[in-house]
This record gives sequence, structure tokens and C-alpha cells, in this order.
Amino acid sequence: MAEDKPAVTDDGQPVTCILPEWDRHGQVNWNGIQHQKKSLNARAVLLQPPLKVIPVIFLPGVMGTNLMSDQSEQPQAIWRGDSMGGVYWDWASKNGDNRRKLLNPDTTIVDNRGAIDETLFSPLSDDGKLFPTRRERGWGEVLSFSYGKFLSVFQGALLDDWQQDLVNYATPAGKKGGVLSQLVGAHLSEDKGAQITGGSVMTRQELDHFQNFLFPLHVYGYNWLQDNKTSAGGLVACIDKVIDLYTHQHCHGMAFPAGQEKVIIVTHSMGGLVARYASQISGAQDKILGIVHGVIPDLGSPAAYRRMKVGAKQEGMAGAVLGNTAQELMPVLARAPAPLQLLPSAKYLGGAPWLTVEGGNEDGSDVRLPKTQDPFGEIYLNETLWYRLYEADIIDKDAAVIESNWEEYNDLIDKKVQPFIEELDNTYHPNTYVFYGHTKPSDGTLKWKKTSHTFPKNLHPGDRKLPNNYREVPLPFNKSQIYQVVSSSTEGDGTVPVESLSAIRRSSSIKSVLATDVDHQGAYDVKSLKDIRNRPALKFTLRAIVKMVQEVPAP
Repeated sequence: MAEDKPAVTDDGQPVTCILPEWDRHGQVNWNGIQHQKKSLNARAVLLQPPLKVIPVIFLPGVMGTNLMSDQSEQPQAIWRGDSMGGVYWDWASKNGDNRRKLLNPDTTIVDNRGAIDETLFSPLSDDGKLFPTRRERGWGEVLSFSYGKFLSVFQGALLDDWQQDLVNYATPAGKKGGVLSQLVGAHLSEDKGAQITGGSVMTRQELDHFQNFLFPLHVYGYNWLQDNKTSAGGLVACIDKVIDLYTHQHCHGMAFPAGQEKVIIVTHSMGGLVARYASQISGAQDKILGIVHGVIPDLGSPAAYRRMKVGAKQEGMAGAVLGNTAQELMPVLARAPAPLQLLPSAKYLGGAPWLTVEGGNEDGSDVRLPKTQDPFGEIYLNETLWYRLYEADIIDKDAAVIESNWEEYNDLIDKKVQPFIEELDNTYHPNTYVFYGHTKPSDGTLKWKKTSHTFPKNLHPGDRKLPNNYREVPLPFNKSQIYQVVSSSTEGDGTVPVESLSAIRRSSSIKSVLATDVDHQGAYDVKSLKDIRNRPALKFTLRAIVKMVQEVPAP
């Protein structure tokens, strides 16, 4: 319960400032008024909070949602990110067959039982009265070690300024301003390594308008194994549910005329593809005020090919969780539409080749793919050449099983992966803001490079050990060539190269674009409200939201 401000004097009269409180339905009241002493000329000031709501919904990236089995009355946690150590312990030792059985898009659903960061970064709590509880708003659906602290800080930042004004109303200095006040007049291009296109600085008038509204932070966790089209349909339903919550149940009411209610969407990585599809293909555009995309793999990334082909061992502890080897990772990805929808589209690099095989042609010249702007036919559905994307016999040796594996995979690419990628082509919500990383070495292109690595004569096949990113290719006369897959290490966020952002940066729907020094996984990392000043991506996201709400009339 908020404490009332101590009595102060105003022109000689006793004055008590009473902070608002909320009941479990979000109804605001000032209980403290009942406890004030009656005295001559005494005066009580009821401090008025914002009353109308503009919900914000956050979408995590691939592997960012907790999953559980849907096969029993007591669902088993399958993928739970309460701590990085816990995930590592659960998954580092699992082989490809274990992973394929557990990480099955047909037998998993979202698990909302994950740990929730309970830290408050605003003077008045958001958890349970002002808004529904954090768990009711979906915070337990995402990996806590990846997003927990960010969600708490982000929610605090969305509430801080008006709450600081309330709690400091009776102090001699009056309004002290909150965390967003430091963005007034600030040029984000002055941040180290930052480049910004479009948009303008935030004004005091814009911030004052922003403070007329409440911004409850919700989370939409989705099954990152299933088709992103299905997840987009779930997001549309989530938007409707959130709008109904504040229109008819939690008493604040929406900050829009009846029938015109909208939400704000903030996305990380693959969550951006889900939001784009929901908005532009599934019909939710008119229910979305605007979208902020963080490190979106807009045209896909060759990193998706590399991980499937050789595993993720080069990525340290995170790689062990994903799957160190192709034998661990490929069987999972081959049946999971969403991760495959991160592969480079036909528009990546304008259709130019991004995969090279040194000396791969019969005449000794390099193979450069795709040759005809068709990565699906030339790479993803190639069934014979050794640099094909999927090896149906990666862990299975029975001929019938191998054939079934290929048919299932072929059907997945043909009916879910390719249509999703092509339907999204250059479609964006008309009020979109984007930030991306441009300083980390990334897989802009990949090359299978010949090496001089050799094996001693007569070495037993079982002893022919190679590093994960190497491949032995048989040649005539009992010879072989060892290839190593090598990244171009071009600019990006460590996963998504800047080339993937070429279309979105040119689109007229994009209001502003920030290039900064974030890495992919840590795009939204932040420790506290104070730490926001060191996080250009967070400052950009918050400023974008302030800009979006300027078109909403003040209540």
C-alpha cells in the first residue's frame, strides 16, 4: 500500500498529498483520505494517476519461450529457462534422438510456469492491482534468464515518469522527472557506434502526452518449433484477449474510441516475423498502433544453414544448449517449421549467391549458390549433393526411415516454410521502428573451403575425427577432400547480418532505423533503469513508443 505524503504547508494551510491505490480489479481510490484529521482549513490533495490503457505486448525470439509436453494431465517441462545453468544441465548431454523426441512441435505447448523476475523498478507496483499480475500477463511464458530482468526494467520505464511526478509532488523541488525525461532532446546518434535514420528527438510536449496513459506490459510466448503462421494466429487471439481485458474487465478502460482499440508490439528476433505475419497477413494491422522490431532476421540468415549443417559448438555454452553437432541439431530443425523459416529467402543479397563451395564444379571452379535466385530448389530441397541442407540419414540408418524422413522434410519446406517466407515479402506495419546490430562478425555469406587436412594411411574410419565445422567428402580412387565451412564475418549482430535488413531499411513503412552495437541474444539486455542510459536499443525502443502514442488523443 502506498504511503501518503507527509503534511506540508501551502500559504499557511495544512496540506496532505494522498497517493492513489488500486483494488484487485484495477479500480483507483484514495483510502488515505478517510484517515485525515479534521482541522481548521485543512486540505487534502488527491494525486491523480493516468487512467486509460495502451497495452504493450512483447514477443521473444526463437527458443525464447518455455515449452512443456501436452501428453499428460501433469505436463512435463520440456524447455524451461529459469536459469542458464539449468538449461545447460538439461540439454548439454542429450543426443539427437533424445532432442528429436522431446522437441517435437506436435507434442509441445507453451509453458507459462516459468520463473518471473519480481523486481520493481517503479515506486508503485505494477504486479497485481494497478495491472493484473505479471504471471497473468504472460511473463512466465518466456525464459527468465534471457528476458526476466528486461521485462521488469522495461515495465518500470513505462511507468516511471508519471509515478515520480506523483511521489515527488509535495517535495520542495516538485517534479523531478523519471527515466524517460533524460531522452528529451537527446540525439541517439551521439551514442557510441550508433547510426540513426529517420525520426526526430523526443520533446517535452511528447513526453507530457505520453504520461496521460498506462502501459501494462504483456508477453506473448509462442511455440518456437511450430509454423510461425500458426503462432501469428495465436498472436491475433492474444491481442483480442488483451483488448477485451482492459475494455470489459480491468477497469481502467482503453485509450481509444470503442471498436478502435489498439496495442503496441515489441519484438525480438524471430518474434518480429510472427508479428509481421499477424499484422499484415492475418488481419491484425488495425489493432496495432505500432511495432518495434529488435534484431529481426528480415530476409533470413545463413547462420540458419550453418547451424543445421554443422551444429552450434562454436557458440560456446549457448551452442551446447542448441546442439553442438549436426547429429544433435539437424534432426530437431528438420521437423520444426519456425527455425527453418529463418533461412535466407530468395531476396537475400538481392538474389545473389551466399553459399560457395570451393572447387565444387567438375572443372574445378567454385559452386556459387543460389545460381537462379532459388535457394529452395538449389540448397534446401537438394537431396544428393554433400552440401545440401538436410541429411535424412544423419542419425537414422534404416532405408525406409530415411525415405520417410526426407518425405516429411520435403513436405514441410514445400507447404509451410517456403510459403511463409514468400508471403512476408516486403510487408510491414505502416508504423514500424527497427533497431539492429552492425558491429559483430556475422554470417553474411558462407564458404566451404578446401583444407590441407589429411589422415594417415590405413587409419580406421572410427578414428577419423574432424572438428565440427569440417566435412570429409569422398573422391575417386579412395581419396577424400576435407572442407571447412567459413563465415564471411561481415557486419551484423553475431547472428543476423546487416544484409538481412536491406529491404526493411528501404521500406516507406519504417519510421526510424537504429544501427547500434547490440549482439543478437543480448539485444534487450539491461540491468536497471539507470542502465538504460547505456543501452541505445532500449532508448530507441522507449522513444519509439512515445512517438507512437502522439496520435492517440489525450483522455
